[in-house]
Amino acid sequence: MKPIQAILGISTANKVFLTKEIVQPYYSTQFHFHHECQLTYIVESSGQRIIGNNIEYFEPGELVFLGSGVPHVWYNDKEYFQGSEHLRAQSLAMYINPDQLVESLEGFGCRNVLDHWLTISRRGVIYTGASKTELIGLFKALFYQEGMAKLITFLQLIDRLMHATDYRLLSSPDYVNSYSENDQQRMERLFQFIFANFRRDISLDEIASLANMNEFSFCRYFKSRTQKSFTQFVNDLRIGHACKLMQERYNPIETVAYESGFNNITHFNRQFKRIKGVTPRDYRKQLRTFS
Repeated sequence: MKPIQAILGISTANKVFLTKEIVQPYYSTQFHFHHECQLTYIVESSGQRIIGNNIEYFEPGELVFLGSGVPHVWYNDKEYFQGSEHLRAQSLAMYINPDQLVESLEGFGCRNVLDHWLTISRRGVIYTGASKTELIGLFKALFYQEGMAKLITFLQLIDRLMHATDYRLLSSPDYVNSYSENDQQRMERLFQFIFANFRRDISLDEIASLANMNEFSFCRYFKSRTQKSFTQFVNDLRIGHACKLMQERYNPIETVAYESGFNNITHFNRQFKRIKGVTPRDYRKQLRTFS
C-alpha cells in the first residue's frame, strides 16, 4: 500500500524522545510514515504487519525499531474489529527525533556506530533472543522513571539498540521509501479490502475496479507502490496467516493451506518455502523445538 506521511499527535520538535502507551480495541489501519524513529513493543494483540516491503505475522512480545521515514502498519486480526470485550491492542511506543539524537550525542565518540544504526534501521529492525529481553526491560523502565534516572535508562537503551547482535532486518536491502500522500484514499481503500478478503480468491478485475483502473494499469500501479505484484502481496499475507494458524493449533497442512486462501497444496508449499525459507512441515518442526 501507498503510505501517507503522518504528523504525530505528540511533538519531538524540542525533545530527543517521547514515550506513549497505546491501549485501544485495534491498531490504526493507516499505512503511514513519519520523520521520527519509532520503537514499538507489542504487549497484547496479533495480526499482520507491513514494514516497508516486508509482510509478516505479529504477536505479543514483538520488539521492532523503525528508522526515520519507514512506512508501517500493524493490522490486527479480523476478530479485533468485531467488538469483543476480551481482545485489545496494547503496545509501548517511543518516538525519537533523529536530528536531536545525533546532535545530543555529538562529541561522545559514537557517531559512526549511531549513523550505521540509523541507516540500517530504515529497513526496520526486529530484535530477538537475549538482546530483546534486555531491551524490553530497559524500555519498560522508561514508563515509570523520571528525571536523571529516565535519561540514564534512555541512553542505556540507545546503546543496547545500537550494539545488539540478536536482530533481523525486515525490508529488502534495496528498499527505498519513495512515497508521497497524493493518493491516500485509494491506497487506504485497497489496503482494507485486501486484508478483509485475502482468504478468498480476489480477481484482478475486482481489485482493479475498486481502484477505478483497468487491470494492466492497476498491476503497474500496485507494483510501483509496494514493490510486489498484487499476487505476491496476497500470497505474503496468506503465508503470514498460515504461520499464525500453525502456531495456534495443530491442523493438517492441507487444512492450514485451505484456511489461508490456497486451493492447491503444491502451490501453498512452494509459496511457503519462497517466503519463509523452509517447507510448512519443517516450519512446524521448528515450532515444536522452540515450544
